[in-house]
Amino acid sequence: MMTQLATLTVALRGIFANKLRSTLTVLGVIIGIASVIALSSVGEGSKQMITDRIGSLGSNLLTVSPGAASEGFTRMQQGSAQTLTYEDASAIASSPDVTAVNAVAPEASTNAQVVVGGENVNARIYGVTPEYEEVRNKTIAEGSFISQTDVDQKSSVAVLGSTVAEDLFGEANPVGQTIKLNQRPYTVVGVLESEEGMMGSDDSILVPITSVMYRLDPSRDSEGDHVISSIYLQAVSDSQNDLAIAQVTGVLQDEHRIALGDEDDFSITSMQDVEETLTETSETLTMLLTITAAIALLVAGLGIMNIMLVSVTERTREIGIRKAVGAKRRNILMQFLTEATTISVIGGLIGIGVGIGSSKLLSGSITMNNSDIDTVITPDTVIIAFLVALCIGIVAGVYPAFRASRLNPIDALRYE
Repeated sequence: MMTQLATLTVALRGIFANKLRSTLTVLGVIIGIASVIALSSVGEGSKQMITDRIGSLGSNLLTVSPGAASEGFTRMQQGSAQTLTYEDASAIASSPDVTAVNAVAPEASTNAQVVVGGENVNARIYGVTPEYEEVRNKTIAEGSFISQTDVDQKSSVAVLGSTVAEDLFGEANPVGQTIKLNQRPYTVVGVLESEEGMMGSDDSILVPITSVMYRLDPSRDSEGDHVISSIYLQAVSDSQNDLAIAQVTGVLQDEHRIALGDEDDFSITSMQDVEETLTETSETLTMLLTITAAIALLVAGLGIMNIMLVSVTERTREIGIRKAVGAKRRNILMQFLTEATTISVIGGLIGIGVGIGSSKLLSGSITMNNSDIDTVITPDTVIIAFLVALCIGIVAGVYPAFRASRLNPIDALRYE
């Protein structure tokens, strides 16, 4: 009876007897395992990016958007309807019934042509209040933010996003410089820190909300109220998001004269809702990528089975000799099963190394929502990938090994 070591030795000898064929077979496993690890790391990285970005905005951030909520999808941008007004924001801020909200930050947005010397760009302009800095978690890199005095006096001042500042002024300090928005001069009072990624302000310019309402885009609704694009709210804590939403909904329903049972003409979402939606999307994408990689592993398994069947045919006489000198069926079975498993394990180990290396190379090179994804490799993924490689070798080797063990020694010795 051959020992396990002898079985492994014979298996390795069989593998290396056909180096090119074995190499091509191992290559299939390597590609499959490497694909699983690399693609899974991209998916995990995207989920981590979403979590970090939402966390930086604050899980207690609520957004009131115009128009009814779209069914089955969390609203992240303003709707086309003009159903929110500056007066709505004032009503929320002054209502004694709204106890679960710390701060209210209305936002009015428009587009404007920005001119500085010979530079001319089109930028998104956001009219904001001082509360916007805290509620939207903005950080000033240079200068100062918009003050309440600026809002009250409709001052022609502006805070630039980092990208806009660089495009217009290069390396020079923009603070104190003058820009023109739709031919109107504005003094730059501050520059925001860069916040690359979704919902960032790098490509935007912030001005007092009254400057947008009375100068850049004096839109009003049918009742003469100033139309705005969004209202951002900071709940007391994320545990009170639902209470804050209920309280604000009540105030807005009263302001908009919405009867009981009628559909609201606004929608309120929390960052928790946004995170859940984006995470679900990311997980779906990760699953699809993993399935694609798993197909490559399945093909590799079929390749192993095919090669082992060819090996059984080529070594029929060898099998007959082994049986003639006393080898049992289980010995032959273990020999070929060990060969298949060894091929798969070798491919799996190399594939893990290639997958980790590929993941490192991909890190930062893939962009989603204007954010670079840093790949994340989890130990679970590596362990599962190795176990899958092992199982593929065992499953793919069972039939060829069983077929080899069933050969009649007399017929095998006669085989040419």
